[in-house]
Amino acid sequence: MMKKALIPAALALGFVGTAQAQLSLYGLIDASYGKSLLSDVFLRDKADFHSGGDNGSSEGNSTTRVGIKGAIDVGSGVKANFRFETGGIDSDGEVNGGGSFFNRQAWFGLSGSFGEVRLGRQDSVSFQTMIDFDFNGASNGVSAGAYSGVGVFLPGRQSRSLQYITPAMGGLTAQFGLVPTGNRGRGLPVGVSAKNIFSVGGKYSAGPLLLGASYQSKAFSDAEDFTSVAGSYDFGIAKVMFGYADGGKYDRVRFAAGLPTGSGKGYTVGAVAPVAGMNVGFHYSKNSDAALKLTSTEVFINKEVFKNTYFYAEAGDWKTSLAVNPYDAAAKRKGTGYALGVIFAF
Repeated sequence: MMKKALIPAALALGFVGTAQAQLSLYGLIDASYGKSLLSDVFLRDKADFHSGGDNGSSEGNSTTRVGIKGAIDVGSGVKANFRFETGGIDSDGEVNGGGSFFNRQAWFGLSGSFGEVRLGRQDSVSFQTMIDFDFNGASNGVSAGAYSGVGVFLPGRQSRSLQYITPAMGGLTAQFGLVPTGNRGRGLPVGVSAKNIFSVGGKYSAGPLLLGASYQSKAFSDAEDFTSVAGSYDFGIAKVMFGYADGGKYDRVRFAAGLPTGSGKGYTVGAVAPVAGMNVGFHYSKNSDAALKLTSTEVFINKEVFKNTYFYAEAGDWKTSLAVNPYDAAAKRKGTGYALGVIFAF
């Protein structure tokens, strides 16, 4: 009996040892001074020193976080992959405001010549396929696309998401996703029901040209679909982009009641160029939805000053031409944000 008990124990210890040997610890620290558009328009905060996890990870450029990941050969040319990544770590050392610890990533999958399959909490298909069209990495504090609601990389992360990524086919890659209705319908208001969420995205690269498109179906019966397209071209002296996103019609009454609503529609233009060893760029976004009428602009500079260590400076503005703020009548109708910071990635 003792020998039989020792065999599975030894196998378990051997597996753990193998997994640990292939485990990688990684992370990012964003330390900055300034205030985000969220802080200025809605919170009315003053400028301060910030970690990238402050105010729901809306300060600085990037989110301060730590993660663990692994890719283990399980035979027949197949790898088992996993990633667990914390939510934003704020200036007080709290993770994700006391919410889910691994809020950013928590998934397992398999990859091989067939492509890659993942299941768990992860970035949406739209984000993964379209984020390359934001030249400032979807800045926490001043992203024109995010704050205007017409970023081509929206919407955000999803739990219980099953995704498939195709192998590269020449310059083309595609990605598909499904979030089933499951138990998401619990606790919803009367007349609102959860829906299966289907998503698809793809990119095509040909030299200096990059094209992308994404689609995500509505999450609830009275919500809206999301569609985006974008293209960029690298001229050598500068890279330019144009994108368009349609998140459906915005309804301020439904938003105020906490009910699903669209994010509007509109376009983003941008450019980035190398100048004296730095990357210098801008984005301008306009949401033309009649209930929003938003514009947002960001300008940015960044440079790698040491290995894995980057200095950045960025600023942005946000405004609506409506008589009141469409998200909060007590908030400001326009505002500015900025950050001077350092990012260290490991």
